[in-house]
Amino acid sequence: MTTTVALLAFAAALVVLAPRAIGAGWTDRSPRLAVAAWQAASAGVLVSVVLAGLALLVPAGAVADGLASILDACAATIAAVYGSPGQLAAVLAGVLLSGGVLLRLSWVAVRTRLRDQRERRRLRATILAGARPEQSLGAVLLDSDHAAAFCLPGRLRTVVVTTAALHTLSADELAAVLAHERAHLRGRHHLAVGAARILDRAFPGMPLFSRSRAEIERLVELLADDAAARRVNRVEVASALVTLAGMRAPAPALAAAQGAGVLRVARLLRPAAPLGAAQRMVAATSAVLVVAGPVALATWPLVSAVSSGLCVLPGADWS
Repeated sequence: MTTTVALLAFAAALVVLAPRAIGAGWTDRSPRLAVAAWQAASAGVLVSVVLAGLALLVPAGAVADGLASILDACAATIAAVYGSPGQLAAVLAGVLLSGGVLLRLSWVAVRTRLRDQRERRRLRATILAGARPEQSLGAVLLDSDHAAAFCLPGRLRTVVVTTAALHTLSADELAAVLAHERAHLRGRHHLAVGAARILDRAFPGMPLFSRSRAEIERLVELLADDAAARRVNRVEVASALVTLAGMRAPAPALAAAQGAGVLRVARLLRPAAPLGAAQRMVAATSAVLVVAGPVALATWPLVSAVSSGLCVLPGADWS
């Protein structure tokens, strides 16, 4: 029970403290690291809860609140303890925590993936039916009176530009937009966004997951902005965002001007200094510890039990 309480306390601390730590004003200076931090915080909560449920499935008297049963250790002792009716509540709670969370997440992930694939195929078929490849742009050109540019991720990665955008944007602005969209495709940003959306849908009402989704959606745009700014002058990137502002991409797509607000344009025009090496090291180490922490909490009782001789793993020779 001690391990379970510690893991649930760790998860609760992450839910409360992670948004404050990650949203402390440094994320715009290192969006890639910030995306990893949000992902680590979300993963840390999930791992903690699942391991807390697994810990309940191992009786306290077997291996000092450990997870030895997962490794087929102390099988006889565990079987004897489970014979006690008093363990029923703990077993049910463990199944609910670990199995319930994993089943819910898997169900939503499969449904979301199938839906996104279906929408992407429908959108691709609709667009390609009225679009024509433009080799000079490395994109497909879509006849439309609305200036827009976006990319369709997936196996057939495609950048789409409307004829109105082609006529409205200058040559440098167009190059910036194309670089932005290619950065999305090259970085597979739709995977990070998709994972965050799955967590938010699977566990609605969880502030950490909803905040993580919103921040990752914003941060991948900053990543693509930075990639475009390395190829084209920052002023041209900002100008292109202003020109395309207000344009929303279809649901399965990622668009250059999606969420292009004043702060995003200002960041391009007045870039802040990137994080220092020490700051990046602290942030990266913290992200690793957030995920490794619950694993260490869960396995420590098992290590203690094995080292003390209370539990002998199958195949181990202690003679």
